[in-house]
Amino acid sequence: MAQIPLQKNTVSLTTLALIAAIGIVVRMFVRIPVIPGLVEITPGFLFSLLGGIIGGVPGGIFVGAIVGIGGTMGGGEPPFLPMIGNIFLGIGSGLAIHVTKERNSRKYALMVVLGGGLIGGFIPSATIFASLIDPIEVILAAALLDMTQGFLWAIVALFVERRIIRPIAGDYLYPEPEEPTPSESTMHAEDTTE
Repeated sequence: MAQIPLQKNTVSLTTLALIAAIGIVVRMFVRIPVIPGLVEITPGFLFSLLGGIIGGVPGGIFVGAIVGIGGTMGGGEPPFLPMIGNIFLGIGSGLAIHVTKERNSRKYALMVVLGGGLIGGFIPSATIFASLIDPIEVILAAALLDMTQGFLWAIVALFVERRIIRPIAGDYLYPEPEEPTPSESTMHAEDTTE
């Protein structure tokens, strides 16, 4: 399992708090209603996804909960959908680092995108709307729209993390491996014998 950078890393916690602070404001004020009272398009998805990418599942839950508060306070959707949806977005993108250690791999990127769309977009919308006794067509339309939005914002989140956040704070965010790999340890042993 990959090491998650939240344990005692001040830079990670500060970065996640900054992302959450910007995200709550964006989620609260930047919304485009698609199905009034049910579904909105918002760049707030980006911040919850970034929380998961940077901090794994714990970071995704932390940022998602804070961004979800902004969505709930902003109104326009069923009361608990923004809160639960944003937490699930963070979980969906955060699961990838728990499965694969290599942040630059295609597998990691694919897992972030699929997790953001399926876990973060489709599941919360389908389950919460189903509890509202809406017609199945409305439930599926809302869930598919949120899933598509999750896929797209996950791609943007990967780009932002790789091109903006990682060059600025990447050395401080992601811990180096504590133990050398077997090939490195044999190389060091050979260096000392010469």
